[in-house]
Formats: sequence, C-alpha cells, structure tokens
Amino acid sequence: MGNMKKNERKMIIMFMAPVVLIYLIFFLYPTIRTVHMSFYKVKNLASPVNEWSFVGFKNYMDLTKNPLFVISYKNIMAILFIGGLAVFVLAFLFAVVLQKMKTKKFFRAAIYLPNVITPVALVVMWTQYVFNSRFGFLKNFFGALGLDSLAAIPWTSPDWAFKSMMVAFCFGSVGYYMVIIMAAMDKIPKDFYECADLEGAGSFTKFFRITLPLMKDILRTAITFWCLGAINFFLWSRVFSSSGLDPKTLSPANLMFNMIFGGSKTQQVAEHINVGMGAAIGVTLCVSVILAFAILNVVISKEKYEY
Repeated sequence: MGNMKKNERKMIIMFMAPVVLIYLIFFLYPTIRTVHMSFYKVKNLASPVNEWSFVGFKNYMDLTKNPLFVISYKNIMAILFIGGLAVFVLAFLFAVVLQKMKTKKFFRAAIYLPNVITPVALVVMWTQYVFNSRFGFLKNFFGALGLDSLAAIPWTSPDWAFKSMMVAFCFGSVGYYMVIIMAAMDKIPKDFYECADLEGAGSFTKFFRITLPLMKDILRTAITFWCLGAINFFLWSRVFSSSGLDPKTLSPANLMFNMIFGGSKTQQVAEHINVGMGAAIGVTLCVSVILAFAILNVVISKEKYEY
C-alpha cells in the first residue's frame, strides 16, 4: 500500500509539474512583472531595468487625473451595467421563448451565429450596412415607417459612436449568453414545472421561483464572463474608431495599448505617457476584475445542497 501511494504521488507530480511551470512562466511572472513596472516611469517597452525611474504611486495618481482614463472607465462601466442588463434580459427572453418552440435548434444557431464571426468583420457590417447614413438598414427601415427623425440620425458620428458600438457589441453577445441560459434550463427537471402547474402557478411564478433559483450557479458564471469581457473591452473599441483613440469609444485596455506602444496621436493627447503608466492601467483592470468577482460571489452566493 505504501509503495502504491508513493507511485500515485509521483504520477500526480509528473502530470502537475508541466502545468505549474507553464502557469508560473506565462501567467504569474508576467503579472508580477507588470505590477513591478507600474511603479516606474519607463520610456519604452525595450528599455532595460537600469533605465527605469522609480515614481512610486505617481502613475496611479496621474491616471485619476487623466481625462482619457476617466472617460474610458466610464465607458466600460456603461457597457458593464447598461449593456449587461440589455444582454441578459434579451438572452433570457429568447431562451424562454425558444424552449417552447420545435425549431429551437435552428433559431438558437441563427442567434448564436454572430459569435463565430470575427469582430472586425462585424464592425464593417454594422458601420457599412446597418449604421450607414446614406444606404444603411436603419435609415431605410425608419424611412419606410415614416420616422424621418430617426432615419436622419448619424449613427457613426462622434456623438452617436459609443451608443452604436454598444448596440452592435450587445447584439452579438446575446446569442452566447442565450446558449448558456438554455443549457441551464434544459437541466432543470420537468417534474418541478408539472407540480407547479398542478398548484396553479403562472409563468412568472415558475420563472422566479423555479428557473432562476435552480440556475443560480450558472447565472453567476455567465455574469462573471460578461464582467471579464466588459472590463477588458478592447477589440471593438479599437476597430470601431478610425483613429484608435477616440474618447467617445475609448476603453482602458485601448488606452493601455496606446500608452505602451506609443504613437504620435497618443503623445499629442497626454504629456506623461510611458509604459509604466500603461502597466498601471493593466493592474487597475486586474483589480477591477477581482472586485467584480468578489461582489458577484457575495450577491449571488453559491448554492449549498444537503444530502
């Protein structure tokens, strides 16, 4: 027995060692390096350590005074809460409706389709064929209904850019969360709903008393995924703006990219831009993700089962 336990221990170590090494090299070390770099002023990404200038928490203090960072953080908070509310309401609505349809597999695949298309292609589709001020779908649709004021909205103008970007991003995200919610609903025993029908419970009562409580854990995971995507919002912000640094569609991750890799447009907007400040943005986003995860665990506590 003793030899068997030793052999099992050796096998566990052999299988775990590569995973632990990969984690330490590719995840933990870059994280520690980024936190360390955030306390220095670094001219460029290739600067050796001996050329770094220690500034302490100055990078973090400067971020709070940087109007671009404040605007970008407000943008992702709007995406996180307003966009998140719209996405989950629509995802639940589609999930509940499709559960009762015989052709739910077809419509589930159709609604999920935007998730298999690259965001760059989606942005081109939305800007050129949906939001276009001359021949876009929205202009023709509202024009056909006689809603000239809505048809005349310049969806791709700076004043409407953020709203248009959030609509496009949320539209593409609904299918992903709808599939998760539908999978969770499929695992709920039908006996519960049959008993509720015998008791005379309505659709809303069954939804709030049976469906939501029994998919609490999966719902928490889905909201966690949404928080991660909203806080690390980058690609849509990058490709939706032609300049790459439009305050209307700017996100912290996009600003971090510009601060780390530089550029003439970036230098014109802010004076004290360096890699260290970009690292500080990365640390701030990491802390935001941890806080969001902690709050979710408190608000939506894990279900405990007793046997």
